[in-house]
Amino acid sequence: MPSYAYEVKNELARIFDEDQEILRAELAALLKVGAFISEDRAEFANSNAAVARKVITLAKKLFPGAKIEIAAVRTKKLRKTMRYVVRIFSTPETEFFLKNLDSSGHTRRRIFKIAWLRGAFLAGGTVNRPESHYRLEIASENEDTSNFALKLLNQLEFNATVYERGNDFVVYIREGDMICDFLGMTGAAAAAERFEIARNVKEVRSQVNRIVNCETANVDKAVNAAQRQLEDIKILIAANVRVKEILRQAMKIRLDNPDCTVGELAEKIFLSRPALMYRFKMIHKLAEETKLK
Repeated sequence: MPSYAYEVKNELARIFDEDQEILRAELAALLKVGAFISEDRAEFANSNAAVARKVITLAKKLFPGAKIEIAAVRTKKLRKTMRYVVRIFSTPETEFFLKNLDSSGHTRRRIFKIAWLRGAFLAGGTVNRPESHYRLEIASENEDTSNFALKLLNQLEFNATVYERGNDFVVYIREGDMICDFLGMTGAAAAAERFEIARNVKEVRSQVNRIVNCETANVDKAVNAAQRQLEDIKILIAANVRVKEILRQAMKIRLDNPDCTVGELAEKIFLSRPALMYRFKMIHKLAEETKLK
């Protein structure tokens, strides 16, 4: 079963705008984050076939005469997954673009910033399934690239943070609302809807669990209180301690109803709960004094 991040990327990989400047911004991010750039080519590698196809499609749309090579390599580590390699060679048509991937012109408008972040996520991003804890990341081996992604996210009012992990610099978002907004903003509408539904279910379950835990704690507290009151009463009875009429009434109602809460007992004798609690405190005080004799 594909991961949630895999499904998100498959959805984003199907988005193609008519505006070539938007396509340039997205391809620039894909190559900047996910490719090795040398003097004669850009070599993009990714384990998601849909992402690799998007790089090829974008390159062909922008540079119809570009020289492109495609290869599939099976990795030797872990599950021996397939890794797709796309090589875009430097030609008179592509040379200027490949040498200016850092150009701020790719992101001068909001819509270009969104396209750049979509490309960056496709190349080096991941997002936890919404049923788990909330976290969306974009990782890059280049610190300047990660700082640039952080800058764009901040400009778009996302509360992002960057940190170093091994050989990568990782920009991440941890707030559920922002992750959902990021998915919707970049075009993953179906993934954003699934995220929102799962998040609502998760929050409802958390509220139910809190209520159940609270009620359980209250029941335990009531049971312990009743048990303590019964023990106090038995001490006074065993010692034949004479008590006031109002305390005898409280002792009798507790003995007759060992499983009831103090509130329920108070209703039976038409008394307020605080008043009955005060009487049980007096009974407890007498029981403690009796034990010391």
